[in-house]
Amino acid sequence: MQLTNTSRQSQQIAIIQRLKKGSCSTLEFRAMGICSPAPRIMELREKGYDISTSKQDEIDHAGVKHKGIAVYTLHSAPQD
Repeated sequence: MQLTNTSRQSQQIAIIQRLKKGSCSTLEFRAMGICSPAPRIMELREKGYDISTSKQDEIDHAGVKHKGIAVYTLHSAPQD
């Protein structure tokens, strides 16, 4: 999924849709067009989403290894 609209709300929707499929890292979110997923994750947590963060080493599209990249996992959504 590639973003065509980078509004805060569009990014939040894209993050939730992606996390419903499984865990996702900062580098994966950036590849989707979400440059700074951490603030959007914080906003979603404030809305009641239970999202955990773990860290792992990852290799980016240029072959560079990055240590401690955030990986986000959705555990539950708020009850409407």
